[in-house]
Amino acid sequence: MYCYSKIADTDEMKAAFSSFFIKHREQFSKDMILDAALIHLLSYIERSSIVLSYDEKDQLIAAANYWTISSSDDVTYDPEGKIMFISSSLIVEHERSSRVFMHGFRDMINHVHSSNPAIHTVVFTARADHDYLNKLYSKFARFAKQVEGLHGNENLYETDLIALMNFLNRLKSKKM
Repeated sequence: MYCYSKIADTDEMKAAFSSFFIKHREQFSKDMILDAALIHLLSYIERSSIVLSYDEKDQLIAAANYWTISSSDDVTYDPEGKIMFISSSLIVEHERSSRVFMHGFRDMINHVHSSNPAIHTVVFTARADHDYLNKLYSKFARFAKQVEGLHGNENLYETDLIALMNFLNRLKSKKM
C-alpha cells in the first residue's frame, strides 16, 4: 500500500527509476522492447523531474516523470515553461488501485506547486484504447484532443493545477 513519495535527486534514485521503467515497460505497450525503452529513457531522463513512490516496507511501487513545457501543442522541454507535462506514470500491478494512484498523484502535484508556483496547468495522456484510465482522468481533467503518441493514439488531458490540487487534497494526507 502507498506510503510516501520522494523526488529522485540522486543518480542512484534515477537508476532505480530507470530499472523500474524497464522492468514495467510493457504497461505502456506490449510491444515495447528493451531497445525502445532505453532510447526513451535516454531521451528524457536529464530534463525530467522524477517522483518515486514507496510502500510501508520501503519498496518502490510506483514512479512518474514530468517536465515543463510552454504549450500543450508541443511537449518539448522548456525550462521556463509554466505547464507541467507528465510523461509517464507506472504502478506495479499488485499495488494498482485508484487510491494508490490518487495519493501518489496528490503528493506529486503538491510538491510541484510548492517548488514551482508559476506552473498553472497540468497536461498528461492516456492511450486512447485504455478505457479505465480515460474514465479515471475525466474525473479531474478535461479531454483536450487526440494525438499520435509513442504507443499509438493517445488522449491528451489538461487541467488547472490549483483545481487539481484542491480535488486531490480532499484525500487523507501523506507527506512527501
